[in-house]
Amino acid sequence: MPEKKRKTPAESYDAPDDAATPSVSDPFIGKTFGHCEIIEKISEGGSAYVYRGYNVRFDLDRVIKILKPSLTEEEDFYFRFRQEAQLTARLDHPNILRVFDTGEQDGYFYIEMEYIRGQTLREYIQMNPKLNEREILEITTQVARALDYAHNVEITAPNNEVIHGILHRDLKPENVMLTQGKLVKLMDFGAAKPLNITSNTMQGMIVGTFHYMSPEQLKGEDLDARSDFFSLGIIMYELCTGVKPFAAENLTELIDKITTCKYAKLRSVRPTVTVLTEELIDRLLSKKRDHRPKTTKEIEEIIQISAQRLTAWSEGRRVRVPFSFKRAFPAISALFSTLALALSIYSAFFKSGTPTNATLSSAMKNSGSALSGSTLLGKGKELERRRLWGEAVQVYESVPTVDEGGLANEYLEAQIRLAYISFTYRNQLTKARSILEKLRMEYSDPAIDAYLGKIYMRQSLHIEAKERFETALSSTKGSVIQITDEFKSDLLFDLATSLDKQYIYVDKDPGVLMEAIKAWSYFIEFAGCDSKKSKNCIYAKKRIEELHKIDEQLNRGK
Repeated sequence: MPEKKRKTPAESYDAPDDAATPSVSDPFIGKTFGHCEIIEKISEGGSAYVYRGYNVRFDLDRVIKILKPSLTEEEDFYFRFRQEAQLTARLDHPNILRVFDTGEQDGYFYIEMEYIRGQTLREYIQMNPKLNEREILEITTQVARALDYAHNVEITAPNNEVIHGILHRDLKPENVMLTQGKLVKLMDFGAAKPLNITSNTMQGMIVGTFHYMSPEQLKGEDLDARSDFFSLGIIMYELCTGVKPFAAENLTELIDKITTCKYAKLRSVRPTVTVLTEELIDRLLSKKRDHRPKTTKEIEEIIQISAQRLTAWSEGRRVRVPFSFKRAFPAISALFSTLALALSIYSAFFKSGTPTNATLSSAMKNSGSALSGSTLLGKGKELERRRLWGEAVQVYESVPTVDEGGLANEYLEAQIRLAYISFTYRNQLTKARSILEKLRMEYSDPAIDAYLGKIYMRQSLHIEAKERFETALSSTKGSVIQITDEFKSDLLFDLATSLDKQYIYVDKDPGVLMEAIKAWSYFIEFAGCDSKKSKNCIYAKKRIEELHKIDEQLNRGK
């Protein structure tokens, strides 16, 4: 059987601009490591050479990573090199570069890895300085999924120790590959550390790349998944802006910036990025670990909301769902089953006193969507009046969607009330915000903007809160929630508060100061504070006096 002709290096590999040029004097080219013949040099790192090889047995291209000969006697480097092979060979995830073999050839230690056509994320950023935000979110999602797998994987090490999760510890654009089909491959686990095993090897060493380390990593503290999340935040920032958030002229300044988390806010560098993306990066780059997302699932949830919001904005329209008899069928069948279900709910509510969660859940489960939305809304409001928040949430969650045969207005009101209970009485800001952000893509209701503004303000997003309050107050559309004068007064108070805090904490702009003074004045007038002594009125009068003094001091200083 004739030998299959292999492609030349030029035909098989799209070499990056800074890749080392293959040289006939290279001592490794032409040699065989394991079952792989070395074809050409791809790159060179601080501790290893990277080559493209050809696996004769499987007729496939491979990547061969060879530890530099000068480091083979260095215990720390050898340990990391061997650990990378042993750990990564046990990982099986589409977003992690696979390892197939490792060994020693003529005194040289090598790793045989998956070969993919593509480029590192560093090269991709350099070639695409203005990445689309949607693409940034997609890349981040894939990296997060790789981390989620690594952080939660359970594997048995060669010494039979069971490892519960692995930290990467060296997450950076150079260690992320992007295929021609935009599939992300996380690689280089040389600095990886099992989450549940403490090793004496390399104790006291700071392992990783300084520009991408977390504050606790720089301090040599114990690490958990949130350290990798910090590094992911740095990559996201760089994808959005093309620059690193922590740039410095020397190592001392760099360490200071990272440990204090001093960096230019994302939207001051790239104003077009959405608020949610900026907020996610701010959370990832929080100085305190407790302020960062706790899991990759939480990161993915925020990314999903950001992506949905981008879709809604780019289309500039609501989602229109065509009529379907299949969707309408539940509503038709509801006409025949409402009576029986109503009797069941009546029994649960009035014969047994206050319903338990189990009773209510059982009734809902057995009833399907047969109970009409209006009936459920009424029960939910009754539970709200009785301050039974958990039971009210269950009822509102059971109001059918349009796809399930429900009415749009009833579903909208139930979701708004569900969000209000979630952030007001249950401190579930992420859940409430997720609900409202999704509603805002399909409905125009001032209550959605009003409640979103309240959530933004609690999260110290003062500019975004102001925008939502202004949208709600200027809306001429009706709402499924009753908009009373008291509701408007409350919104005016919130608007003035957000402008006030924007001036104090964000930009110190005299124009914003004047807006805040006007907003407080309008609230005082609308709420009739001249004849009232409510807590809000007392605060507003005090605050407007303080802002007038600040304005006078600014004018004297001119």
